[in-house]
Amino acid sequence: MGDNPVTFLLQYLPEVLNREANFLRGVEDQVKSLQRELSLINIFLENSVGERNEHPIVREVVRQIRDVAHEAHDVIDTFILNVAKHKGRSTVGKILHSVTHANMLHDVGRKIEAIDTEIKKIDKNRERYVIERTEARRSSVDEAAKELHRRRREVEEDNVVGFVHHWETLVTQLTDQMNPKLDVISIIGMGGLGKTTLAMKIYKNPRVVSHFNCRVWVYVSQDFTIRELLVTILKEMAIPDELRRRLKYLSENELQNKLSEYLQGKKYFVVMDDIWSSEVWNEVRSVFPDNFNGSRILITSRNKKVALDARHTSDPYLLPFLDQDESRKLLRRKVFQRGDCPRELKTLLRQMAIGCRGLPLSIVVLGGLLAKVEKTHRTWSEICGNVNWHLSECKDILALSYTYLPRHLKPCFLYLGVYPEDFEIPVKQLINLWVAEGFIQHTDHKVSSEKVAEDYLKELIDRSLVQMASVRTNGKAKTCHVHDLLRDFCISKSVEEKFLEVRDVKNLSANASRRLSIQGSIDPYISSNPSHPTSARSLLFRGDDTYSGFDPNHWKWVNENFKLVWVLSFKHVDLYSIPTMISQLIHLRYLGIESDALKVIPDSICNLVNLETLDMRGTSLNRLPKGIWKLRRLRNLYTSGPVSLLHDLNPKVEAMWNLQVLSTVSLDLQNVPLIAPTTIRKLGIWFASNESNCGAIDVFESLHLLAYLQTLKIINCSEFPRSFPLTITKITLREVYLGVGGGMIVLGQLPILHILKLRSCFLSNLEVDAEPPPGLRVIADSFPVLEVLKLEKLEIENWEQGRGARPLLMCLVIKECNELKMLPREELQSLNALRDVEVSGSNISLKPMLEELQRNLGFNLMIK
Repeated sequence: MGDNPVTFLLQYLPEVLNREANFLRGVEDQVKSLQRELSLINIFLENSVGERNEHPIVREVVRQIRDVAHEAHDVIDTFILNVAKHKGRSTVGKILHSVTHANMLHDVGRKIEAIDTEIKKIDKNRERYVIERTEARRSSVDEAAKELHRRRREVEEDNVVGFVHHWETLVTQLTDQMNPKLDVISIIGMGGLGKTTLAMKIYKNPRVVSHFNCRVWVYVSQDFTIRELLVTILKEMAIPDELRRRLKYLSENELQNKLSEYLQGKKYFVVMDDIWSSEVWNEVRSVFPDNFNGSRILITSRNKKVALDARHTSDPYLLPFLDQDESRKLLRRKVFQRGDCPRELKTLLRQMAIGCRGLPLSIVVLGGLLAKVEKTHRTWSEICGNVNWHLSECKDILALSYTYLPRHLKPCFLYLGVYPEDFEIPVKQLINLWVAEGFIQHTDHKVSSEKVAEDYLKELIDRSLVQMASVRTNGKAKTCHVHDLLRDFCISKSVEEKFLEVRDVKNLSANASRRLSIQGSIDPYISSNPSHPTSARSLLFRGDDTYSGFDPNHWKWVNENFKLVWVLSFKHVDLYSIPTMISQLIHLRYLGIESDALKVIPDSICNLVNLETLDMRGTSLNRLPKGIWKLRRLRNLYTSGPVSLLHDLNPKVEAMWNLQVLSTVSLDLQNVPLIAPTTIRKLGIWFASNESNCGAIDVFESLHLLAYLQTLKIINCSEFPRSFPLTITKITLREVYLGVGGGMIVLGQLPILHILKLRSCFLSNLEVDAEPPPGLRVIADSFPVLEVLKLEKLEIENWEQGRGARPLLMCLVIKECNELKMLPREELQSLNALRDVEVSGSNISLKPMLEELQRNLGFNLMIK
């Protein structure tokens, strides 16, 4: 993956030249020359994608490019670090510094020129040894992919359990007489889930065979040509022998016409197995005529986008993982055929089945191994202790998904290896890390880097490399995870590419990668590597369940060995303090600490001028240093709240003008204007005391200064504003006084409010025994575009809603509203857009009413 360091440098060098112009004066020409050479070598990297696994020469050239790109990055960052050390010296020190600076400029210029020469040498060798072999390389790669496909078919074509429901559903859909129009049905899922197996079962099913008078099965390779595909389809058909002999002489257009002519009038069924990109379908879709007789096309793919692009009327069929019972049955069948598993091996069988995480490919491969070895408790225990190691055949097949990933997605995917096995990855944290690492290729300044990163994640999900673990009310991923085998692949590939290494108590060796994740106890690793300076840009600590301590000696070790670090993260670590020397880590872009033992952060943190994300969620901070406003590049500031913002601001300081997220803090009239010049999009406010509540109305009024505000969270407030900024699309209110109806009226007037969450809010008069009884009252025609409504722990007895209110509501969640007895039945009946309703911990009397609404509207209903 030598291309990522190069594409990163091509983005980073212009930024450095602009930001550090004063320090780099004298070596600008060398840096620009380096940039030009990297641009040229980048063209080769783009053209060599997919060829590197099969060709040692290509692989070696890419490795050399990667190493020299890393070296260039190190030279520049080290120079900037050394210059920063000499800032703020005395007059004598400044004179000495001018001499030192000149020497450093000469040194860095010489090193960049040497790197430039090395790149030219690599490029010359590349031209000499690689270019003339282009066609041979392509053929070799294609053959390797076909060989892996053959092996996968051998593994998958087994009597896989758990497919009965999927088989019946899809066969019914394919033979539906009520839909005479041509339809495309897609089976989507991760490699190894059994898509081909299921498709083959359907293809051979007697109902399907008798329903269609023309059936064709075609495997689509990654490096297909449209001509090869058309010829393959025609050869699978019962075409005349004369035409069959002439196929190789026909042009592409003639082949398209012949295929379309042959299919005219026929009720045909075509299976296109293992399509990797939408281009395949876009190239051939026109050759399939709609005969209005129920013809069908079945596609299997790892990429959801392929299915969506090919979709006619049927939604993609997402093939799930096997559950634990299905996994156990499949493994038992593969090992013992129709026999029973001996009692002494049943526990091990179940453990190994669970260890395959519902992936049929893994289960079948493991079953083949267990069927051949001695069936004793000792032998099986050895295999059970390291199941993934025995599944190398699966990893080769799954690696195809990585090989054909677009270049910009490869580092994002490999980075998932930093998280522990079976871990639910917080999506927002992951996105902030990707941005800080420099993975996001961002050219349109109208779109934030975080939004581009969201699109990257969605594409990985659509390609079945990442699964959504939990979903937000708006349908976006809240947490995600990767299958264990894919995680193992990420780690092994990352080590090979010097991209990332994961270390724990079983593996304490020093690292040579650009990123290091230390998991479990910290002391053993540091003790094994007491002094090992590194060029790593990321250092991520994740303690175990008992939490790992982090003391001043550990901080000293970080400061001495990771001087160029960009990302520093502490999760499940007992961290009591941050030393002032953290200011020496001047390249730091991301600092995340999760430790309730941490109560104060030093003022020196405000010298981290490159810091983009400061994530203090999970700490016990109650205030931020007053110099926090100096962090002009800070984009995301997270705290557990309520944290005070000090407002001693120098008028000459341009305060945090890049800030996008500020949550959760205590605001007052003095510090709200300080964030007004920012482009803040998400704000969380916590009114920590009665005193702060007294000025809440004025604080709310001043929010109108925030021209870009979209998401607002308010906690613990007894006052309610007369209005909100009209730019807001999402509001979360917790322990906020809304009054009898006034608060809902204000909220209902927001023109683009899509999401509203109310938790433990007060919707009645504050006086005891006040009339009328507490209820949710929504006036007619309010909330014109609201799509998501979540009500949690509200002490309300009824819900009244005027006609025309919330016409676009799609998702309704009612949680622990124990007193709620009545819903606005007639008004809810008119919500034709309603798709999902979830009710939990609430009054059981709501159930009959909701079930009746479900029958009438057809939404998904979940009652817990």
